Amino acid sequence: IRDDLRPNTRRTVRQLSDAGIRVVMMTGDSRETAAAIAREAGIIRCTDDLLLTSEEIGRMTDDEIRLVLPRLCVIARAMPQDKSRLVRIAQNTGLVVGMTGDGVNDAPALRCADVGFALGGGTEVAQEAGDIVILDDNLSSIAKAVLYGRTIFKSIRKFIMFQMTTNLSAVGISLLCPLFGIDAPITVLQMLWVNLIMDSLGSLAFAGEAPSADTMREKPKLIGEAIMSPYMVRRIAWMGAYLLSLCLWFVHSEGMREHFGYYENPIHFLGAFFALFIFADIANSVSARTTHVN
Repeated sequence: IRDDLRPNTRRTVRQLSDAGIRVVMMTGDSRETAAAIAREAGIIRCTDDLLLTSEEIGRMTDDEIRLVLPRLCVIARAMPQDKSRLVRIAQNTGLVVGMTGDGVNDAPALRCADVGFALGGGTEVAQEAGDIVILDDNLSSIAKAVLYGRTIFKSIRKFIMFQMTTNLSAVGISLLCPLFGIDAPITVLQMLWVNLIMDSLGSLAFAGEAPSADTMREKPKLIGEAIMSPYMVRRIAWMGAYLLSLCLWFVHSEGMREHFGYYENPIHFLGAFFALFIFADIANSVSARTTHVN
């Protein structure tokens, strides 16, 4: 007599593990039953993985649990206080803790966790204590939540890189172009067009970015990690300097001035300059989408 695992459980556990998320099973079943289910689900995969019972946890101090936490995979015969205690110890260690459960005895741990995933088929007490309700009672929905959460965070960073690079180059152009005899290389109306059309459509494009499977193979973000990473700062600086240098070369180039008839009628030259800036901005938006060759 047994409860079969859902078909995608083992794949979901592996997906979460690859994403740097450690899956720990807390169950009221016996040690033998818990070990068999954990091995079948892929939670226990090697001899170093640790299985403890509630009685063994009760004899250990918080510091002792903190030492074995990286190897802990299963707690059998778990009591409600064991769940809350493990969540608290993991948080004190600096980890972000997600807890899932469906019963009244899971409510304290769901409330204490950084993110509480209550099951839709569970008790109302658990659903009230949790932050998110999983309507289909499926572990894969938690993996999808992680995927979309990471995708949204990356999309925000992409747009910041795109927007800051554009602003850095635009401010540099407005400050330096008068040195080359062009007082208003980008007019107020053109700048307004850039902000309303380019930036608005760009933000919508980044917001609708499709999730990538590579996202679930990245390391989790640290608690309190700034949204502006050192890599973003370097990339904004280099790309902004590159776009600014390209535009200043165009303004200073005698060949470009003669080709577009700057001395006869500057409007054609300034129109070509604005087109260059816009196409460079489009290239910048494509570049901001990824950190590798796309």
